[in-house]
Amino acid sequence: MPTDPRERNGFSLVEVLVVVAIATMVVLVVGNFGNNIAGLNTLVSLELGSKSDVSQTLQVMTEEIQSAETSAAGTYPIDSASTSSFAFYSDINKNGMAEYVRYFYASSTIYKEEIDATGTPAVYPTSSAIVYDVIDNVLIPSSTPLFSYYGASYTGTQAPLAEPVGLSAIRLVGVTFEVQANQSSTMQAAPPQYFSQLIDMRNLDSN
Repeated sequence: MPTDPRERNGFSLVEVLVVVAIATMVVLVVGNFGNNIAGLNTLVSLELGSKSDVSQTLQVMTEEIQSAETSAAGTYPIDSASTSSFAFYSDINKNGMAEYVRYFYASSTIYKEEIDATGTPAVYPTSSAIVYDVIDNVLIPSSTPLFSYYGASYTGTQAPLAEPVGLSAIRLVGVTFEVQANQSSTMQAAPPQYFSQLIDMRNLDSN
């Protein structure tokens, strides 16, 4: 006697395949969403970490330039100034004697060079120079150099001092650059972070 289909137990093969297909799609969608969220979190963390590190370095640079003073050898507080390099003397180690300090740009990196004064009379031997990598992945905007310089009459609208810059005319130092945060090849590229600082060389105000 034929069996009533309504009394059938279990599922057909087609029904099982449909359920499996739906479950697979749900897993893929949820997994892709999770990956996107993780990638976004990583990107945001990289950007925030990079911005914080660079801001701290820029703050150190600002304090050192603001405190520029006559060298231990009696020479002028500024040693050299160009669009990609700035060298000066400042007591960055707080030992009562100014160190030679130079910030410069090369190969997408901002470096810091330090030389301690030695001997009597004091000299700054280049053989004892220490160079640090302070900011990586640096981009210099085409319209603005890394370093620009302004005189005592600057009120916020004048153009920088023309190259070559007379060292005795410098009263303010502009620092401008962009930084591209580190990221993996699987992540969407983030826009570069922009940094700009105008530093008053306070110890030169009366010179």
